[in-house]
This record gives sequence, C-alpha cells and structure tokens, in this order.
Amino acid sequence: MIVSPPFKRALIGFGLFCSLTPLSAQLMAQQSLPLSEDDYWDEVPVVMSATRIAQPVTDAPVAVTVIDRRMIEASGAREIPELFRMVPGFIVGYHDGHTPSVSYHMSDGRYSRRLQVLVDGRSIYTTAIGAVPWATLFVTMDDIERIEVVRGPNTASYGANSFLAVINIITREAVLDHGTSVKTNLGDDGVHELFLRHGGGAGKLDYRLTAGFIGDDGFDNRLDYKRTQLASLRADYQLSSVDVITFQGGVATGPRGVENRIVPDLSVDREKKLLNHQEHLKWQRTLGLNESLSVQFYHIYQRNIERFYTGPFPWGGATLAPNYVDFDRSTDRYDLELQHNVNLSESMRIAWGLGVRDDQVWGGENLMGNKEIHNHLRRGFFNLEWTPEGNWLINAGAMVEDYSSTGTDISPRAGLNYHLSAAQSLRLTVSKAIRTPSMFEYAVDYGIYNAQLEPSGTSNLLFWKGAQQTKVERVTSYEFGYHLAPRQGAFTLDAKLFHDELSDLIFKVPTGDYVTTHGETYLNQYAFAIQGAELEARFTFVNSSALYFGYSYVDIQDKSSPSFGVDPLMAPEHSFSLLYMVGFNHGVTAGVGFYFTDWIQGWEPEAPEAIRAPVRRLDLRLARRLDLQGYETEFALAMRNVLGKYEEMEVLSYDPRFQNLNEVDSSAYVTARIQID
Repeated sequence: MIVSPPFKRALIGFGLFCSLTPLSAQLMAQQSLPLSEDDYWDEVPVVMSATRIAQPVTDAPVAVTVIDRRMIEASGAREIPELFRMVPGFIVGYHDGHTPSVSYHMSDGRYSRRLQVLVDGRSIYTTAIGAVPWATLFVTMDDIERIEVVRGPNTASYGANSFLAVINIITREAVLDHGTSVKTNLGDDGVHELFLRHGGGAGKLDYRLTAGFIGDDGFDNRLDYKRTQLASLRADYQLSSVDVITFQGGVATGPRGVENRIVPDLSVDREKKLLNHQEHLKWQRTLGLNESLSVQFYHIYQRNIERFYTGPFPWGGATLAPNYVDFDRSTDRYDLELQHNVNLSESMRIAWGLGVRDDQVWGGENLMGNKEIHNHLRRGFFNLEWTPEGNWLINAGAMVEDYSSTGTDISPRAGLNYHLSAAQSLRLTVSKAIRTPSMFEYAVDYGIYNAQLEPSGTSNLLFWKGAQQTKVERVTSYEFGYHLAPRQGAFTLDAKLFHDELSDLIFKVPTGDYVTTHGETYLNQYAFAIQGAELEARFTFVNSSALYFGYSYVDIQDKSSPSFGVDPLMAPEHSFSLLYMVGFNHGVTAGVGFYFTDWIQGWEPEAPEAIRAPVRRLDLRLARRLDLQGYETEFALAMRNVLGKYEEMEVLSYDPRFQNLNEVDSSAYVTARIQID
C-alpha cells in the first residue's frame, strides 16, 4: 500500500482529530457501558443500503450519506443528479450538452459506468453502455423520501456495478400522498415543467398516480434540448397482517437534441428519441418479531432511436458520399430475487438471498451489426452482523456471481466496528468488488459503412470495437472511519480515510488507423491507486435551522503504462459543499447551497488537455407555504449559480470547430404547487 506525502499529512491530521474528538464528545453524550440496543436507535439515522440489514449509521461498515426530504427541498435542485453535489467525493457534470453524469472519486468516462444506482432496490443502470438514464427515470423529486449513498465499493450487497459507490433512491409510500396536487416549474433556459399527482386509498390499498412533462433547452448555443413525458404508479396493498404487496410501474419518453461533435458532416445535428418503461412487483412477509422474507421481480426496457444521414465528408483525400447511419439500441432486463432477514440470536443478524437476471441488448447496424446479445446472471449473497461482546461489532459478507459473459467471481467484505460510547464508533473495513463489462465494452461494433472505401480493403470506418475478450474490473478497498452521533441529535459527524487499488480497468485503447482496421478496442489495460480523506457533518441549531457540510480530498496515482497518457486530474483534489436550511415564521423557508470543485479534466481520459478550472457555485432557494381559501399552496424561487458563469465538464478537448462548450450561466426558476384536496 503506497501512501503519498499529502495523504500522510491527512492521516496525521485525522489521527489528531480522532484523539481529541472523543474528549469533547464525552461532554455531549451520556456514556453507558456496556451499551444497550436503545442507545443506538434513539435519534440516530437508520440505513438499509450498506448491508441490506437495518442499521444505525454507527454500526454500518462503510460511510453512508443520507439525503433527506429537507435537504432535497432546500437545495433547489430540479434534477436528481444535482443532489449529489452535496456528497463528499462525488463528481457531477454533463456530457454531450445537457446529459447528466455522476461519478465517485474519478471521472471515469461520460457514462459513469462504475456506479450502482437503485430505485427501491432495483438496479436501473443500462446494461448496454453502463450508464444511468437519469432523464427518463419517471421518478420525480417529490416522489423521493430519501436517498442513501454508500460511499465505497459494495458489491458484497448489490452486485457487480457497485464498484465505486451505491446510490439507493427510496421513494415515498403511497399512504403518505393522499389527495390531488398540481406543481409547475417555469424559468430560464426554457425550463417548463408540469406535474399532476393523485393519491388515494380503498380498504387495504393505497396508491399514487403521477403524470408530468419536463422540458428545458439545455446550455446556451448548444443543440441539447430535452422533452420528457412521464407517468408512474405506486400501489401498496396490505394483503394480510403480515403480508404487503407493492407494485411500481412507469413510462418516460421524449426527444433529445444531438449535436455534431465528432467530424464535420460525419455526425450531423439531429434528434434522437428515448423510451424507458419499468415494472416492479415486491412481496414482503413478516415471519416473526425479528424475521422477514421478500421476493421481488422487475423488468426494465430502454430504447434509444437514433437514425440519420451523414453529409458528404472528406476522408483519405476523397469526398465520401452520404451514408445512412443506424445507432438504434434497446435493452431488456428481467430480474428475480429472494431475500431473507433473520435474527439468529440477540447478538447475530443475517441477510441472505438468491437471484437470477437476464440482460438482453440489441444494437442497430452501426452499433452492433443488428445483433442481440444475452448476458445471464446467477447470484447469491450473505451479510452478517455479529456483536461478540461488549462494544465490538463485526460485519461480514460476500456476493457470488456467475455471468455467462465473464464467469464466476466472489466479492467479500469484512468490517470491524468498535463503539467508544453510545455516540461514537470507529470502523475498519476491507472489501473486494468487481464490475462486469457493459455489453458495448464486450461486443460493440461501432462504425460507419461506405462502399467508396472498398478499394482500401474495407467498407467500414470502424471506430470502437468490443472484441468479446474484456473481463471484470477489480478493486480492493480499505476504509478507516470515525462516526459521532450524540443522542441529542444536534450534531453528527463522519470522517474516513480510504485507499482503493483498482486494476484491469476497461478503456478504449488505440489499435488501428480507423480505415484498414478498427481504431480503438475496449481492453482491460488500466490500474489506479486512489486514496484520500472525507468528512461529513450535520448541525441542527436551537431555532431548528440546520447546516450540512461535506469535504473530500482525493489523490489518484496512475499505475498503468505511461504510454496511455491518463491525466492525474481525473478527480478534483479538493471539493466541499455547504447547505444551510432555515425556517422562518408564516411558513417561509430558505436554503443556501455553496459548492467548490477543484481542477478536473473532462469525462474522457483520452482528452486530458480538456481541464476545467475550479468552480465556486452558489444556489439559493426561498419558499413560502400558505393557505389560500382552504387550499395548501407553496410558492418558491430558486436562483442558480448566482456567482456567474463557469464551464462544466465536457468530453472532447478544445477544438475550434466546436467552440460552444458547456457554459453554465446564472439562472432562476419559480415553482408553484397547490394541494387541491
């Protein structure tokens, strides 16, 4: 394990901090040793996403950030990805105009393939390119109860894409949203949105229906508009005193503007259409006071329709005739999983389960040669929480996965927690995780065909190639953390040091001249060491106002061959966030968010010269709730990036042909919401 000098300084400071904090914490929290279970569950946030076992955050083996309803509203965010600016170590930006990308600890490509994203436990990343379809989730901001972010590898709980971190979006139960409401957002950059929600119940059934339209024009001087129509349903049925059945389904569709950002006339300005629909059925049974069983099945369908004609374009001294290009693709995912949670004794709890999945990917003529590929998965997982004696707690688990494309792998994790008091805990965790290649990395055949190239021995400008030889990526992660959560709930803190060894990372590697052979092939070629420190704190003041603070220091060491030229600025060295939330009289609330991100390159490692300067961003939101003739209403004003312009992360290096980059200007939008009944 190599430790750089800056990391040593962070380690020394962290050690001093941990040695001094327990002394002050003793004045804040009443200590009672040995500890009772009530000590942990009173005023301490409980999370599910770390181990699939409900745990207070002081017992979790890894750092977990909880974004609750108050934070969501105070941030003024319109889109879910914006919320992760608050989370230590997270990188939020856009690619190809206004398409969101979210990653953790490294800008690993425009599609951020190394992140697991769940909605109520179902995995939503597309198996075709590994990306998350943020714009077509059909989950609105008002549907979300909270978001749990596991900051670190978690394949032991959630499988192969849980490589760098896990985001679990937990939606509100239908019983919480009875009545009818209308909401609209209107503002700069062509923002125009309308949502209609109705919730009700009949006997043992509670339901929520949501329909909406989301639209904006994207960045100035860019062809990157978005238009999305969505509809969703959640129904919770109390089948018996011990059985609950939940159904969730929805559809989202709409066009997107796509610019020519490659070669003039080869990839013309155009429009593509997206379609996403999902169905999720879950049965939960309470078998006893400390035992439960659940079975879930879900299906996800994603379709990208993108066809166009190129213009005439120069190539090899000749002008090639226009070509018809078919970039269509579709994916289907069918997933069935059983999970059993049980307390084996007063000191031991386990969660275990089995699952099967079938991923189907089809790509059009210019993506995958009009072929369909299946990837079958069988998996089993096991997580154990054991309190052997006193204040020690052990978390141990593993996931066994067998993929038809890459074979069988085991991802273990072992964590040791020690409770210094009812309010404080230390943790030390070691884990291994994998990521299976997306189907494009495995079998893409991306290119443009032209018969005029036949004399050269080929009729194909083949840009990217998946040789069906890529294997899983691997990471070994070490985490040492300290958590403080006094029972009074006025102040919580989580600090961690981490060191991750990443190997066999998949990137495009030049292998040809683009005419006589393919230009780039996806290969397992890269290795990195990522280390650093993170700090997260929450303060609740006597007037019920609250402050959230997050900080991250990241140091990346490229352990690959220098010939690949990967830039060390794949992550900002320093970043931090502040969110202040306050309530006033007469239903007035306000939120102030400040975000700083250090120097960082663009999303693609092959363009290291595309460096984004440090960003200082300030967002403000002011809202008032009032009763208008018996109708509960809310009016809000969100002011975005009030400090002025900055350039967002982009994919390509600077090119005079493409001068319109992702430049973020100040903007504002207003929200009006009315509860009809």
